[in-house]
Amino acid sequence: MKRFAIILLLLVGAGEAQARMTSLADAPAIRHQNLLRKGRHELTPALGITVGKAYNLDMVFQASYQYHFTDWISAGLEIGYGGVSFKTGLTKGIEEQGRRTEDPNTYRVARSGIGLLALAKASVVPLGGKLVLGGRYLGYVDFHVNVGVGMATLKYMDWDRHPGTVRVAALVGAGFRYFPIKLLSVNLDVNDYMIPRQETRSQPSRFTQNPTVMVGVSFFLPEVRQGF
Repeated sequence: MKRFAIILLLLVGAGEAQARMTSLADAPAIRHQNLLRKGRHELTPALGITVGKAYNLDMVFQASYQYHFTDWISAGLEIGYGGVSFKTGLTKGIEEQGRRTEDPNTYRVARSGIGLLALAKASVVPLGGKLVLGGRYLGYVDFHVNVGVGMATLKYMDWDRHPGTVRVAALVGAGFRYFPIKLLSVNLDVNDYMIPRQETRSQPSRFTQNPTVMVGVSFFLPEVRQGF
C-alpha cells in the first residue's frame, strides 16, 4: 500500500511539472508589456532642415498624425512647409564671383526650394526596448522606418520666369523615438523627400533627393495599454 501511494505521488508530481512546463512554453516572452503604440493616436509637431544640398537649404516646419494599428505598424498623414531658405556656401561663392565679373548690383543664382509637403505615410517598428544605463531604467526607445507618397510644391528664389510648382513626392526614412514617459516621445528622424525639380535655372529637371533631419515631440492618446 505504501509503495502504491509513493508511485501515485510521483505520478501526480510529474503531471504538475509537465503542466507547468507547458504553461511556460505557451506564455508570452514578456508579461504585462506596456504597449506604447498599439491602439494609440500619435500627434507630432516637428522642425527640421535639409542637409547635403549644393545650392539651397530649407528649414521645414511639420505636423503629422499617425494611428498605430498594432505595436509595430502605423499609418497617417504629414504636412510640412519649407518656410525659410538659406543660401549655401557654394551659392554665395558663385554670386560673389558673378558680381565681380558680370553685374556688381544684381547677380543672383536662381534656385528652387521645398514649399508645401503633404504625404500619406506608413511606419514600421522592427526594434524597440528599454533603455538601461548603469543598471538604471531611463525609458523606452524604438527604431522605426518611414515610407510615404504624396505631393510637394516648390518655391523659387530670384527667377524671372519659373516652371510649375506642383510635383509628386516620395518619402523614405528612418528614426528613433525615446519615451521618457508613457504620454510622449522625443523623436529624431532622417527622411529623404524625393522630388523632381530644377535646383537652379541652369540645370535640367531631375528627380532630386532632399535628406531632412527632423526633431519632434509626439503626444500619444489614449492611455497606454498592457499586453498579456
